[in-house]
Amino acid sequence: MAEESDVAALFAKLKEEVRAAGPRAADVPPAQVRLSVRDQAERLWPISAERPIVGKGGPVKGILRRLMRWYVEPAFADQRAFNDAALKLIDDLDERIGRLERLDPGGS
Repeated sequence: MAEESDVAALFAKLKEEVRAAGPRAADVPPAQVRLSVRDQAERLWPISAERPIVGKGGPVKGILRRLMRWYVEPAFADQRAFNDAALKLIDDLDERIGRLERLDPGGS
């Protein structure tokens, strides 16, 4: 019984933290919070060595970037693959939680 209350408290805390990461208005539904966070993840999705060169040393930075791409791009590809898997898992978990909440709306 104590484990169930600990899990419930942990789940409530987790929900609160997820909501805090999204829109700040109190009347925003949880689905909107999730979509807002998901949109942010989608905007930050493209990670690559190909970024605009800012500051001095433009041609030198461009040449160095091309020379280092073979080393940097595989790590970025791995990170994109991880991000994709994590977002799909989160979406799946959200769908499962939604189904469970529809089956037991009282939360007992």
